[in-house]
Order: sequence, then structure tokens, then C-alpha cells
Amino acid sequence: MIKKLDIYISKYFIKYFLMNIIGFMGVFLLAQTFKIIKYINQGKLVGGEIFDYIINLLPKMFVETAPLSVLLAGLITISIMASNLEIVSLKTSGIRFLRIVRAPLIIAFIISLFVFFVNNSIYTKSLAKINFYRKGEIDASLRLPTTKENAFFINNTDGYIYLMGNINRETGNAEKIEIVVYDTEISKPVEIITAQSGKYDKDNKKWMLSGVNIYNVETKKNITKVEYDSDRFREDPNNFIRAAAEDPRMLTIKELKKTIKEQKNIGEDTRIYLAELAKRYSFPFASFIVAFIGLSVSSKYVRGGRTTLNLVICVVAGYGYYLVSGAFEAMSLNGILNPFISSWIPNILYFIIGMYFMNRAEY
Repeated sequence: MIKKLDIYISKYFIKYFLMNIIGFMGVFLLAQTFKIIKYINQGKLVGGEIFDYIINLLPKMFVETAPLSVLLAGLITISIMASNLEIVSLKTSGIRFLRIVRAPLIIAFIISLFVFFVNNSIYTKSLAKINFYRKGEIDASLRLPTTKENAFFINNTDGYIYLMGNINRETGNAEKIEIVVYDTEISKPVEIITAQSGKYDKDNKKWMLSGVNIYNVETKKNITKVEYDSDRFREDPNNFIRAAAEDPRMLTIKELKKTIKEQKNIGEDTRIYLAELAKRYSFPFASFIVAFIGLSVSSKYVRGGRTTLNLVICVVAGYGYYLVSGAFEAMSLNGILNPFISSWIPNILYFIIGMYFMNRAEY
């Protein structure tokens, strides 16, 4: 009987989830119609590009509407069972409500894993394609700059800090160079090397410095050299320069982690990348968390307009998640909260609400 119950409730839950997701994606696509027409008139979309553009919109639609679709699928499924007195009958026979909705919760968790996969792989590529069609070319702000002033780079592995007044990544030339060598902690330098200029030797992969002064912190002695090179200093000029406006949404988790490390090494602000990384881990599981609310809020059959009220509660709760999530994301971007804490607070709050309704549904 239990297996039949799982199959029975799963069938309806999946059915209504698919209906909801298709409906929401249809509304989303309809809202994009005017933009698509505008791009066609501007000549940005021609022939098969129109269909390709629409296809690349689908991952974004799926990721953003999955939680609300799961929420409403749970509400509709349990509302129908409650109105047919099936929930009452099952609970009377000794089956706990949490056991009744076990199968939909497992499905919701699987949906969350699928959202995680789409969000981290398909969505990143499709967004890059969408941006290409919208702009016709890669935005100039996303191109890697050729030169940079006050360049900064940390090599934590070997214990060096590089400061360069100006560096050109294409020619490999740099001016006003300072290299701080430390042993175990940055606050405890061992050697400070300054140079008027330098050039990166691409063949030997090391820096050739000119007008050099080497100061030993322990002995407090200076050594002056006209030319100086060392196999220790091998950082490629490209390591000192990164695109300042790279869209974190177009990066995979692996690429985000790499970018965060690189941005930290050159002293750039990483909050926008940390916020996106935290969101990648938290948002997909909203589909699983809101399922507790959708499945439990309408578990009791009451005559009258209670179903409409439950629907309103779910819709408000669903859209409320996006508002709460956006508010805490803004706090993380402003440096008020840690990105990983702020990204999980909405999930924790909604899980507590879900457990409250789930506990009420048991009695």
C-alpha cells in the first residue's frame, strides 16, 4: 500500500510541477517577446539566431521559476487529496503526514540537484550566448586590459608580494617595482627589493630588473645592483591584470573559485564573486525547502474559500523568497554580512516556516 501511495502522489506532483514550470516559462517568454522583436529590428537577431536566442533563454527561465513551480505543485497535489478526504483517511489509518509526502519531498530534492546542475553549467553558457546576441560583440569592459597602474600580486606559495607602479602585460615591461619577500607571515618581511624598471623574459620565464636596491630586514644592509634577476621571481605579467567587470553569472563554480583567488592575489574586491558563489550553492535547494510549505499548508480540508487562501499564502511565500533572498544578497554585496551566511539565511527561515506547517499538518 505504501509503495502504491508513493507512486500515486508522485504522479500528480510531477504532473503539476511540469504544468507549472511550462506555464511560468511561457509567461516569462511572452514578457521577452517585445525585446526579441526589438533585437530583430536592430538586426541583432537574424534567421536561425532568433530560435537560438529563445532556446538560450530557457535555462534562465527554468532556474528562476523552479522553486515557485515546486511550491504550487505541492499545494495543488495535497489540496486535491485533502478535498477528496484522502489525507484524513491515510492519517486515520496510522500513516504520519511526513510519510505521506515523503515521495514528493524526494522528487523536490532531485529537482534541486537538477537546478544546481543547470545553474552551474548550462545557464552560464546560455547567458554568455544571450549577452553576445544582445551586444553583438563582447563588452569592452570584459576585455582584459593591456596595462595597469599600481598592480598588486601575492604569491602565497613562495611568499612574495609584488607592487608595480605600472605594468604592460603584452610587452612585459614594468616600472617602479617593489617585491617584499616574507617567510611565514606577510607582517614579517625578510627582504625588500625595489627596482626602477623591469622586463619579463618570456624565454627564461623570469623577471630582469634594473636599478635595483635589495634591503635585508634582519641585517639591515642595502645592496645596490644595476641589473638583477633571480629564478625566484617568475610570475607572468598576465597574473597581475584581470578583467575588472567579468560577469560572475557566466562563470562555473570552478571558474568562480579560480577568479576569487586571482582577484585576491591582485588586491581586487571579490564580494560580487563571493556572493555569486554562495548563491550557486544555496538557491538551487530553495526548490526542496519550499516544498515543505507547499505540501503542508493545505493538508486539512475545510469547506469554503480556504483553498484560495492557501493559494494566496503560497504565492506570497514564493515571491517573498525572491525578495528576501535579494535583500540579503544586497547586504553581502555591501559588506554587511558574509556572502555565505546571507545566502543561506532565506533557506533557513523558509525551512523553519516549512517545519512549522509540517508539524501542524500532523495533527
